[in-house]
Amino acid sequence: MPNPTYPLLETIHAPDDLRRLPRAQLLGLATELRDYLLHSVARTGGHLSSNLGTVELTVALHYVFNTPDDRLVWDVGHQTYPHKILTGRRERMASLRQLGGLSGFPQRTESEFDAFGTAHSSTLGKTAGKDADNGKPTYVSLMGLQRSQAYAQELLAQAQQALQRSGLEPTHTQALAALADMVVNRAH
Repeated sequence: MPNPTYPLLETIHAPDDLRRLPRAQLLGLATELRDYLLHSVARTGGHLSSNLGTVELTVALHYVFNTPDDRLVWDVGHQTYPHKILTGRRERMASLRQLGGLSGFPQRTESEFDAFGTAHSSTLGKTAGKDADNGKPTYVSLMGLQRSQAYAQELLAQAQQALQRSGLEPTHTQALAALADMVVNRAH
């Protein structure tokens, strides 16, 4: 069986490359990323479903935010394989979870794009926000929905609070909060 090809994905070596793509190509990139992820995890093992669930989100976040200056903080680290692939580690995915290879979780020592080391547990320590007065980066917390509706509602409240402090235009924060609310309420 011939090896699959990934014409768009192979042009992405860092998020700057991703941001140069026209929006119309993002869905095609997400499709290739999903296929690459399936093939990679089939060879090395690892967390598949949680990563398949973050493909489009990861593409969107790296497209919109100026990573690594803006920092993505993953609450549940085993959802970061798409993030690793888009941040210059695609060629090393064959070493995922292997001795001396890529970690299955974000590692600050592995990449400047990994703002915070996490694993399976909730380690939410930063919130989405930007201090416009002193030019500090935006921190975007990605919170995985866990076991209960109450927990999901708590995370939603934290996200909405962070959006209010984010420095984004009110119309943007309202749209993001509505989207987050829709995701939480559909997930349970």
